[in-house]
Amino acid sequence: MAETMIKTEELRYVYSKDTPYEHVALDDVSIEIEKGAFVGLIGHTGSGKSTLIQHLNGLLKPTAGKIYVGGEDIWADPKDIRRFRFKVGLVFQYPEHQLFEETVRKDIAFGPKNMGLSEEEIEKRVLDAARFTGLTEDYLEKSPFELSGGEKRRVAIAGVLAMEPEVLILDEPTAGLDPKGREHILSEIKAYHERRGATIILVSHSMEDVARFASHVLIMDHGKAAMYGKTREVFSRVDELVELGLEVPQISRVFARLRANGAAVPESVLTVSEAKDAVLALLGKGGEADA
Repeated sequence: MAETMIKTEELRYVYSKDTPYEHVALDDVSIEIEKGAFVGLIGHTGSGKSTLIQHLNGLLKPTAGKIYVGGEDIWADPKDIRRFRFKVGLVFQYPEHQLFEETVRKDIAFGPKNMGLSEEEIEKRVLDAARFTGLTEDYLEKSPFELSGGEKRRVAIAGVLAMEPEVLILDEPTAGLDPKGREHILSEIKAYHERRGATIILVSHSMEDVARFASHVLIMDHGKAAMYGKTREVFSRVDELVELGLEVPQISRVFARLRANGAAVPESVLTVSEAKDAVLALLGKGGEADA
């Protein structure tokens, strides 16, 4: 049985508690995320996604319930919460707005310095994280404010990667980027996942991106965990997703319609390549013909 990396028990969070503006943002959320999973986190605005991820590294303290990281209750000793913020790295939406140092090098080094690492280890991590996010050494002495939007995004992500977190959470990391920039960032995240074996939680509104990259999907709805499971299983539940008002990946919609019309096609088709193979098989041509 796979080891659990993140676990929540009846997690509840209330904004403006005991005031006229009281709002329940998380309502008894109990989930278990396996170590090394790549989780796509989906839900409408106001579903509780952002509130949930801010709990996972202790930026918010639960109104009720518990959060475990690597089997440890992160609030067992509030003075120890800082240690969990290094274990669980969080990249906010538009993280480039958080850049503030004079140089790219100093911005990437900020987290490792706060971890109390040696200068040698800090430099190694800065170079590794920069290289990993496609930033060559000539970028390191530049001001982050001289860079393009996509380059700033990579600097911000490198700053979190330099802490080498066991869990990496990214809130809409491709927001505002052009298609080339989006693909670059997503490919870097996937490569980091494969290389480090880290647990990844990717908040995204793009069902297609989640279908391509995630091994598991968590769907939030009105503060509750509405669905959690392997990506293929979740996206095969087309009718339930539609009831939740969510866009289903186009490929999944097409194949659901084919099945409804009596075509003997599989439920768990997520990519264009898989769709091609399924259609060719249905036509009796196997996988040999070109689409």
